[in-house]
Amino acid sequence: MRKIMIIGAGDLGVRVCHELAHSDRRWEVRLVGRAEDEVRRHVNLIRFSALQRGYKSRVDHALADLDDVDRTAEVIAGFAPDVVFLAASLQSWWVIGTLPAERFQRLYAANFGPWLPMHLVPVHKAMLAVRAAGSGAIVVNAAYPDAVHPVLAGVGLAPHVGIGNVANNVPALRCSAAEILGTAPAEVDVRVVTHHYVSHRLSRTSDIDPSQLRIAILAGGRDAMPDVGLTPLLKPLTTEYRRTGGLAGQAMTAASAMSVLVPLLERREAVVHAPGPLGLPGGYPVVVGPGPVRLALPPGMTDEEALAVNRSGQVEDGIREIGDDGSVLFEESAMDVMRRELGYHCVKMPLSDAEDRARELGARFARYREGVPR
Repeated sequence: MRKIMIIGAGDLGVRVCHELAHSDRRWEVRLVGRAEDEVRRHVNLIRFSALQRGYKSRVDHALADLDDVDRTAEVIAGFAPDVVFLAASLQSWWVIGTLPAERFQRLYAANFGPWLPMHLVPVHKAMLAVRAAGSGAIVVNAAYPDAVHPVLAGVGLAPHVGIGNVANNVPALRCSAAEILGTAPAEVDVRVVTHHYVSHRLSRTSDIDPSQLRIAILAGGRDAMPDVGLTPLLKPLTTEYRRTGGLAGQAMTAASAMSVLVPLLERREAVVHAPGPLGLPGGYPVVVGPGPVRLALPPGMTDEEALAVNRSGQVEDGIREIGDDGSVLFEESAMDVMRRELGYHCVKMPLSDAEDRARELGARFARYREGVPR
Protein backbone atom coordinates (compact mmCIF):
# COMPACT_ATOMS: atom_id res chain seq x y z
CA MET A 1 0.00 0.00 0.00
CA ARG A 2 1.40 3.39 -1.02
CA LYS A 3 1.93 5.95 1.73
CA ILE A 4 1.84 9.75 1.81
CA MET A 5 2.85 12.06 4.65
CA ILE A 6 1.42 15.59 4.77
CA ILE A 7 3.60 17.92 6.84
CA GLY A 8 1.61 20.97 7.88
CA ALA A 9 -1.88 20.87 9.37
CA GLY A 10 -3.01 24.29 8.18
CA ASP A 11 -5.78 25.00 5.71
CA LEU A 12 -4.10 23.51 2.63
CA GLY A 13 -2.69 20.43 4.37
CA VAL A 14 -6.09 19.61 5.84
CA ARG A 15 -7.85 20.15 2.50
CA VAL A 16 -5.46 17.79 0.73
CA CYS A 17 -5.74 15.20 3.50
CA HIS A 18 -9.53 15.39 3.14
CA GLU A 19 -9.35 14.89 -0.64
CA LEU A 20 -7.04 11.90 -0.28
CA ALA A 21 -9.29 10.26 2.31
CA HIS A 22 -12.49 10.76 0.29
CA SER A 23 -11.45 8.30 -2.38
CA ASP A 24 -11.85 4.64 -3.28
CA ARG A 25 -8.12 4.39 -3.81
CA ARG A 26 -6.27 2.54 -1.07
CA TRP A 27 -3.35 4.40 0.41
CA GLU A 28 -2.15 5.37 3.86
CA VAL A 29 -2.25 9.05 4.77
CA ARG A 30 -0.53 10.60 7.79
CA LEU A 31 -1.09 14.26 8.72
CA VAL A 32 1.75 15.81 10.72
CA GLY A 33 1.28 18.91 12.83
CA ARG A 34 2.49 20.59 16.01
CA ALA A 35 -0.62 20.71 18.22
CA GLU A 36 -1.92 17.32 19.39
CA ASP A 37 -5.55 18.25 19.99
CA GLU A 38 -5.89 20.27 16.81
CA VAL A 39 -4.34 17.64 14.54
CA ARG A 40 -6.32 14.81 16.12
CA ARG A 41 -9.59 16.67 15.62
CA HIS A 42 -8.72 17.42 11.99
CA VAL A 43 -8.00 13.76 11.35
CA ASN A 44 -11.12 12.58 13.17
CA LEU A 45 -13.29 14.88 11.08
CA ILE A 46 -11.62 13.62 7.90
CA ARG A 47 -11.94 9.95 8.91
CA PHE A 48 -15.53 10.19 10.08
CA SER A 49 -16.79 12.18 7.11
CA ALA A 50 -15.08 9.70 4.76
CA LEU A 51 -16.67 6.81 6.63
CA GLN A 52 -20.06 8.50 6.43
CA ARG A 53 -19.73 8.48 2.67
CA GLY A 54 -18.64 4.84 2.52
CA TYR A 55 -14.90 5.27 1.98
CA LYS A 56 -12.52 2.89 3.77
CA SER A 57 -9.68 5.37 4.22
CA ARG A 58 -6.58 4.88 6.34
CA VAL A 59 -5.75 8.25 7.87
CA ASP A 60 -3.87 8.98 11.08
CA HIS A 61 -1.66 11.68 12.55
CA ALA A 62 1.73 12.33 14.11
CA LEU A 63 3.31 15.21 15.97
CA ALA A 64 6.42 17.10 14.93
CA ASP A 65 7.66 20.68 14.86
CA LEU A 66 9.83 21.55 11.89
CA ASP A 67 12.07 23.54 14.24
CA ASP A 68 13.08 20.14 15.66
CA VAL A 69 14.73 18.58 12.63
CA ASP A 70 15.75 15.41 14.46
CA ARG A 71 12.21 14.72 15.70
CA THR A 72 10.78 15.41 12.24
CA ALA A 73 13.32 13.00 10.76
CA GLU A 74 12.21 10.32 13.26
CA VAL A 75 8.57 10.81 12.25
CA ILE A 76 9.44 10.53 8.55
CA ALA A 77 11.64 7.46 9.03
CA GLY A 78 9.01 5.76 11.18
CA PHE A 79 6.31 6.09 8.53
CA ALA A 80 8.58 5.56 5.49
CA PRO A 81 6.35 7.48 3.05
CA ASP A 82 6.50 7.12 -0.70
CA VAL A 83 5.47 10.77 -1.08
CA VAL A 84 5.92 13.72 1.29
CA PHE A 85 3.69 16.75 0.77
CA LEU A 86 4.97 19.92 2.42
CA ALA A 87 2.18 22.36 3.30
CA ALA A 88 4.07 24.42 5.87
CA SER A 89 4.72 28.16 5.86
CA LEU A 90 5.44 30.75 8.51
CA GLN A 91 2.85 33.00 6.88
CA SER A 92 0.48 31.83 4.17
CA TRP A 93 0.25 33.89 0.99
CA TRP A 94 -3.38 34.91 1.65
CA VAL A 95 -2.71 36.49 5.06
CA ILE A 96 -1.93 39.99 3.77
CA GLY A 97 -5.35 39.90 2.09
CA THR A 98 -6.90 40.14 5.58
CA LEU A 99 -5.53 43.67 5.97
CA PRO A 100 -7.78 46.71 5.56
CA ALA A 101 -8.08 47.39 1.83
CA GLU A 102 -5.91 50.51 1.71
CA ARG A 103 -3.02 48.97 3.62
CA PHE A 104 -3.31 45.74 1.65
CA GLN A 105 -2.99 47.58 -1.67
CA ARG A 106 0.06 49.50 -0.48
CA LEU A 107 1.83 46.36 0.74
CA TYR A 108 0.70 44.24 -2.22
CA ALA A 109 2.76 46.55 -4.46
CA ALA A 110 5.91 44.88 -3.12
CA ASN A 111 4.82 41.65 -4.84
CA PHE A 112 5.58 38.23 -3.40
CA GLY A 113 9.35 37.96 -3.60
CA PRO A 114 10.20 39.87 -0.40
CA TRP A 115 8.12 37.35 1.59
CA LEU A 116 10.40 34.50 0.50
CA PRO A 117 11.94 33.89 3.97
CA MET A 118 8.50 33.01 5.40
CA HIS A 119 8.23 30.06 3.01
CA LEU A 120 11.88 29.14 2.61
CA VAL A 121 12.66 28.50 6.29
CA PRO A 122 10.14 25.70 7.01
CA VAL A 123 10.79 24.00 3.67
CA HIS A 124 14.55 24.10 4.30
CA LYS A 125 14.09 22.48 7.70
CA ALA A 126 11.74 19.88 6.27
CA MET A 127 14.26 18.96 3.60
CA LEU A 128 17.01 18.65 6.22
CA ALA A 129 14.71 16.23 8.06
CA VAL A 130 14.02 14.23 4.88
CA ARG A 131 17.75 13.91 4.32
CA ALA A 132 18.42 12.97 7.98
CA ALA A 133 15.70 10.30 7.76
CA GLY A 134 17.41 8.71 4.78
CA SER A 135 14.07 8.91 2.99
CA GLY A 136 13.73 8.17 -0.69
CA ALA A 137 10.29 9.79 -0.84
CA ILE A 138 9.25 12.11 -3.66
CA VAL A 139 8.91 15.52 -2.00
CA VAL A 140 6.20 17.89 -3.24
CA ASN A 141 6.12 21.43 -1.83
CA ALA A 142 3.31 23.98 -1.76
CA ALA A 143 5.15 27.00 -0.29
CA TYR A 144 6.28 29.40 -3.06
CA PRO A 145 8.12 26.70 -5.05
CA ASP A 146 8.93 29.18 -7.85
CA ALA A 147 11.61 30.75 -5.63
CA VAL A 148 12.10 28.35 -2.70
CA HIS A 149 13.25 25.49 -4.92
CA PRO A 150 16.00 27.31 -6.84
CA VAL A 151 17.33 28.65 -3.53
CA LEU A 152 17.48 25.17 -1.99
CA ALA A 153 18.87 23.69 -5.21
CA GLY A 154 22.03 25.66 -4.43
CA VAL A 155 22.62 23.45 -1.37
CA GLY A 156 21.26 20.22 -2.86
CA LEU A 157 17.98 20.32 -0.91
CA ALA A 158 15.33 21.27 -3.45
CA PRO A 159 12.04 19.32 -3.31
CA HIS A 160 11.36 17.34 -6.45
CA VAL A 161 8.42 19.47 -7.59
CA GLY A 162 5.91 22.06 -6.36
CA ILE A 163 2.18 22.56 -6.71
CA GLY A 164 -0.19 25.44 -7.43
CA ASN A 165 0.68 28.80 -9.00
CA VAL A 166 1.08 28.06 -12.73
CA ALA A 167 -1.35 25.12 -12.47
CA ASN A 168 -4.21 27.05 -10.91
CA ASN A 169 -5.17 28.84 -14.14
CA VAL A 170 -4.95 25.87 -16.48
CA PRO A 171 -8.62 24.76 -16.15
CA ALA A 172 -9.88 28.26 -16.95
CA LEU A 173 -7.48 28.51 -19.90
CA ARG A 174 -8.78 25.19 -21.24
CA CYS A 175 -12.36 26.42 -20.94
CA SER A 176 -11.55 29.72 -22.63
CA ALA A 177 -9.68 28.06 -25.50
CA ALA A 178 -12.43 25.47 -25.95
CA GLU A 179 -15.09 28.17 -26.21
CA ILE A 180 -13.10 30.02 -28.87
CA LEU A 181 -12.43 26.81 -30.82
CA GLY A 182 -16.01 25.56 -30.48
CA THR A 183 -15.07 22.33 -28.76
CA ALA A 184 -15.16 20.80 -25.27
CA PRO A 185 -12.50 21.55 -22.63
CA ALA A 186 -11.68 17.85 -22.50
CA GLU A 187 -10.52 18.11 -26.12
CA VAL A 188 -8.05 20.91 -25.35
CA ASP A 189 -4.59 20.48 -23.87
CA VAL A 190 -2.82 23.57 -22.56
CA ARG A 191 0.92 23.95 -21.99
CA VAL A 192 1.85 27.04 -19.95
CA VAL A 193 5.25 28.37 -18.91
CA THR A 194 5.18 31.29 -16.49
CA HIS A 195 6.27 32.47 -13.06
CA HIS A 196 4.12 32.99 -9.96
CA TYR A 197 4.12 36.74 -10.66
CA VAL A 198 2.12 36.24 -13.86
CA SER A 199 -0.02 33.28 -12.81
CA HIS A 200 -1.17 35.21 -9.74
CA ARG A 201 -2.39 38.06 -11.98
CA LEU A 202 -4.10 36.18 -14.79
CA SER A 203 -7.49 36.35 -13.07
CA ARG A 204 -7.00 40.05 -12.32
CA THR A 205 -5.79 41.51 -15.60
CA SER A 206 -5.46 40.44 -19.22
CA ASP A 207 -2.73 43.06 -19.76
CA ILE A 208 0.17 40.59 -19.47
CA ASP A 209 3.64 41.13 -20.94
CA PRO A 210 3.92 38.38 -23.59
CA SER A 211 7.63 37.97 -22.82
CA GLN A 212 6.70 36.65 -19.36
CA LEU A 213 4.28 33.99 -20.59
CA ARG A 214 4.33 31.14 -23.11
CA ILE A 215 1.19 29.18 -23.93
CA ALA A 216 0.51 26.41 -26.43
CA ILE A 217 -3.07 25.31 -27.10
CA LEU A 218 -3.04 21.73 -28.39
CA ALA A 219 -6.24 20.59 -30.12
CA GLY A 220 -6.78 18.09 -32.88
CA GLY A 221 -3.12 17.14 -32.82
CA ARG A 222 -1.79 20.63 -33.53
CA ASP A 223 -0.96 23.89 -31.80
CA ALA A 224 -4.16 25.93 -32.14
CA MET A 225 -2.80 29.00 -30.36
CA PRO A 226 -2.66 31.05 -33.61
CA ASP A 227 -6.41 30.41 -34.01
CA VAL A 228 -7.11 31.47 -30.43
CA GLY A 229 -4.93 34.54 -29.83
CA LEU A 230 -3.46 35.57 -26.49
CA THR A 231 -5.81 38.46 -25.63
CA PRO A 232 -9.06 36.58 -26.44
CA LEU A 233 -7.71 33.62 -24.45
CA LEU A 234 -6.83 35.61 -21.33
CA LYS A 235 -9.66 38.13 -21.14
CA PRO A 236 -12.38 35.69 -19.94
CA LEU A 237 -10.21 34.79 -16.93
CA THR A 238 -10.90 38.29 -15.59
CA THR A 239 -14.65 38.18 -16.34
CA GLU A 240 -16.88 35.12 -16.81
CA TYR A 241 -14.17 32.65 -15.75
CA ARG A 242 -12.91 34.56 -12.74
CA ARG A 243 -12.99 32.39 -9.61
CA THR A 244 -13.12 33.02 -5.88
CA GLY A 245 -9.74 33.93 -4.41
CA GLY A 246 -8.21 34.29 -0.96
CA LEU A 247 -8.59 31.57 1.65
CA ALA A 248 -11.69 30.08 -0.02
CA GLY A 249 -9.72 29.91 -3.26
CA GLN A 250 -7.41 27.36 -1.65
CA ALA A 251 -9.83 24.79 -3.05
CA MET A 252 -8.17 25.36 -6.44
CA THR A 253 -4.70 24.99 -4.94
CA ALA A 254 -5.76 21.74 -3.28
CA ALA A 255 -7.06 20.49 -6.64
CA SER A 256 -3.73 21.40 -8.26
CA ALA A 257 -1.95 19.51 -5.49
CA MET A 258 -4.09 16.44 -6.13
CA SER A 259 -3.27 16.59 -9.85
CA VAL A 260 0.38 16.02 -8.91
CA LEU A 261 0.03 13.77 -5.86
CA VAL A 262 -2.38 11.19 -7.27
CA PRO A 263 -0.21 10.19 -10.27
CA LEU A 264 2.80 9.95 -7.95
CA LEU A 265 0.90 7.69 -5.56
CA GLU A 266 -0.50 5.58 -8.38
CA ARG A 267 2.85 5.47 -10.17
CA ARG A 268 0.97 6.57 -13.26
CA GLU A 269 2.56 8.91 -15.80
CA ALA A 270 0.71 12.20 -16.24
CA VAL A 271 1.38 15.62 -17.78
CA VAL A 272 0.54 18.30 -15.22
CA HIS A 273 1.58 21.86 -14.43
CA ALA A 274 3.83 22.60 -11.49
CA PRO A 275 6.23 25.25 -10.19
CA GLY A 276 9.82 24.59 -9.18
CA PRO A 277 10.46 21.23 -10.90
CA LEU A 278 14.08 20.07 -10.74
CA GLY A 279 14.98 23.13 -8.66
CA LEU A 280 14.10 25.50 -11.50
CA PRO A 281 12.54 28.95 -10.98
CA GLY A 282 8.94 29.52 -12.06
CA GLY A 283 6.30 27.18 -13.48
CA TYR A 284 6.22 24.61 -16.27
CA PRO A 285 4.25 21.71 -17.75
CA VAL A 286 5.91 18.57 -16.41
CA VAL A 287 5.64 14.80 -16.53
CA VAL A 288 5.22 13.09 -13.15
CA GLY A 289 4.70 9.44 -12.32
CA PRO A 290 6.87 6.39 -11.81
CA GLY A 291 10.03 7.96 -13.22
CA PRO A 292 11.91 11.20 -12.53
CA VAL A 293 10.05 14.49 -12.94
CA ARG A 294 10.81 15.99 -16.35
CA LEU A 295 9.73 19.02 -18.37
CA ALA A 296 6.99 18.78 -21.03
CA LEU A 297 7.43 22.16 -22.70
CA PRO A 298 5.26 23.60 -25.48
CA PRO A 299 6.28 22.34 -28.93
CA GLY A 300 9.41 24.03 -30.20
CA MET A 301 10.33 25.65 -26.88
CA THR A 302 13.82 25.01 -25.49
CA ASP A 303 14.73 24.66 -21.82
CA GLU A 304 16.75 27.89 -22.09
CA GLU A 305 13.76 29.83 -23.46
CA ALA A 306 11.52 28.52 -20.69
CA LEU A 307 14.08 29.50 -18.07
CA ALA A 308 14.35 33.03 -19.52
CA VAL A 309 10.56 33.47 -19.40
CA ASN A 310 10.46 32.48 -15.75
CA ARG A 311 13.44 34.58 -14.75
CA SER A 312 11.76 37.65 -16.23
CA GLY A 313 8.72 36.96 -14.05
CA GLN A 314 10.96 36.38 -11.05
CA VAL A 315 12.34 39.90 -11.37
CA GLU A 316 8.82 41.32 -11.51
CA ASP A 317 8.00 39.36 -8.36
CA GLY A 318 10.75 41.22 -6.52
CA ILE A 319 13.70 38.84 -6.82
CA ARG A 320 16.50 40.05 -9.06
CA GLU A 321 18.70 36.98 -8.84
CA ILE A 322 19.11 33.66 -7.05
CA GLY A 323 22.74 32.62 -6.82
CA ASP A 324 24.19 29.17 -7.29
CA ASP A 325 24.92 29.11 -3.55
CA GLY A 326 21.29 29.84 -2.63
CA SER A 327 21.82 33.54 -1.90
CA VAL A 328 19.03 35.88 -2.98
CA LEU A 329 19.30 39.40 -4.38
CA PHE A 330 16.02 41.30 -4.06
CA GLU A 331 14.74 44.09 -6.29
CA GLU A 332 15.21 47.53 -4.76
CA SER A 333 11.77 48.69 -5.91
CA ALA A 334 10.11 45.85 -3.99
CA MET A 335 12.18 46.50 -0.90
CA ASP A 336 11.37 50.20 -1.05
CA VAL A 337 7.72 49.25 -0.53
CA MET A 338 8.61 46.93 2.36
CA ARG A 339 10.73 49.61 3.99
CA ARG A 340 8.06 52.27 3.58
CA GLU A 341 5.23 50.09 4.90
CA LEU A 342 6.90 47.78 7.41
CA GLY A 343 10.27 49.32 8.13
CA TYR A 344 11.80 46.12 6.73
CA HIS A 345 14.70 46.18 4.27
CA CYS A 346 16.83 43.38 2.86
CA VAL A 347 18.73 43.67 -0.41
CA LYS A 348 20.79 40.48 -0.23
CA MET A 349 20.01 37.35 1.78
CA PRO A 350 22.31 34.35 2.10
CA LEU A 351 20.47 31.17 3.03
CA SER A 352 22.09 31.28 6.48
CA ASP A 353 20.27 34.57 7.21
CA ALA A 354 16.82 33.41 6.13
CA GLU A 355 15.56 32.45 9.60
CA ASP A 356 16.55 35.77 11.17
CA ARG A 357 14.94 37.60 8.26
CA ALA A 358 11.75 35.57 8.63
CA ARG A 359 11.60 36.33 12.33
CA GLU A 360 12.07 40.06 11.72
CA LEU A 361 9.57 40.13 8.87
CA GLY A 362 6.96 38.29 10.90
CA ALA A 363 7.32 40.66 13.85
CA ARG A 364 7.12 43.76 11.67
CA PHE A 365 4.07 42.49 9.83
CA ALA A 366 2.32 41.67 13.12
CA ARG A 367 2.78 45.29 14.23
CA TYR A 368 1.60 46.53 10.84
CA ARG A 369 -1.53 44.41 10.99
CA GLU A 370 -2.33 45.76 14.45
CA GLY A 371 -1.90 49.31 13.19
CA VAL A 372 1.11 49.96 15.44
CA PRO A 373 3.47 52.63 14.04
CA ARG A 374 6.74 51.06 12.98
